[in-house]
Amino acid sequence: MKKMFLMMLLATAFIISCGKKTADGNVIKIGVIAPLTGNYAQYGTAVKEGVELKVDAINNAGGINGKKIELIIADSKGDVQESVNAFKKMVSQDKVNVVIGEVVSATSQAISGLAQSAKVPLISATATSLDVTKGKDFVFRTTFTDPYQGTATAKYAKAKGVKSIAILTNSSNDYSVGIANAFKEQAKKDGITITEEKYTNDDKDFKAILTKVKGQNPQAIFIPDYYNTIGLIISQAKDLGITAQYFGGDGWDGIQTNFGAVAEGAIFASQFSPEDKAENVQKFMKDYQAKFHKEPIMFAALGYDTVEIVEAALKSAKDLTGPSIKEAMNAVSGIDLITGKLKFDADRNPEKAVTFIKIKKQNKLLIKNIIVKENDDEKNIILSFIVGIIRTELWSKVV
Repeated sequence: MKKMFLMMLLATAFIISCGKKTADGNVIKIGVIAPLTGNYAQYGTAVKEGVELKVDAINNAGGINGKKIELIIADSKGDVQESVNAFKKMVSQDKVNVVIGEVVSATSQAISGLAQSAKVPLISATATSLDVTKGKDFVFRTTFTDPYQGTATAKYAKAKGVKSIAILTNSSNDYSVGIANAFKEQAKKDGITITEEKYTNDDKDFKAILTKVKGQNPQAIFIPDYYNTIGLIISQAKDLGITAQYFGGDGWDGIQTNFGAVAEGAIFASQFSPEDKAENVQKFMKDYQAKFHKEPIMFAALGYDTVEIVEAALKSAKDLTGPSIKEAMNAVSGIDLITGKLKFDADRNPEKAVTFIKIKKQNKLLIKNIIVKENDDEKNIILSFIVGIIRTELWSKVV
């Protein structure tokens, strides 16, 4: 009984301590929780670098309303408990005003409920699961969701003439399952023949399921997972002589770094292309390369955009309390980000264009941008091609 009372007391103290102004009135404290080591380190590092680039620009220009931004950065290692511990420390000890995180859906879901209880605004640059923001008005995201990109990718496959497709789903990964489910639903509506094989995070040898897929002889293979696992799968598929067209979600971004040759010809959903000639995109490219001496991937662009959203909110917030910042973030709309013009839906998820990227050895080729909209009358997903071009030139530099 005493132990239970103590736990309740600690939880109450945590919540009471949250959402207050920073102890230092001269700075705005922003927490960043990301996997900087472990399996998702490439994603987490890219997000952190995008965040740092934008924060440096803001601070060099004088800050926000005369206050400089101080970043409090924690490495979650891609682990749920590490993420939870980092969030609690940032809120109760560091007194952050906003938290940017997490990077993948599982860890983001673990801290989104804490953010809601603490009334501390949380915005994920890259987590795609619907559950991250659903029912939590203090939680936002910069990336599109699993159903959004899953539906768009199925529509795109249909437009490319795909009639049969095998789906390889990581059943222990919420991201993979979410995209796969949306893809299957739309593909069935479009009359595409579907088969599905499943694996888990523990699997490293995929030859058994790939042999089954080879026997099915599908026109295409859809793999919604992260690049490190995908690289293993397509490498083994190549060894088995599988030559189907590959499609994937935004978790493929980064595969061009280590698996560019074996992934040649694959097409994946994204929100960012270095070939975009927009002035803000090209400035981001130039500044990022100057600071980090490499090409940015989508996750870096989303990290940068996330700070831009936070900046817009902080400029107009009544004060630096959690509720005031949350209200200001809800009002952010219409700003041109690196990954497209921002508009939040009712669940604080952005509605934006989906860019399809084709791997050309270690380069990327922009295929086409499409935007997914919902028809208010029929509640059907409609695809509108907003960039009527297929680029013929390659991104000239190797990622």
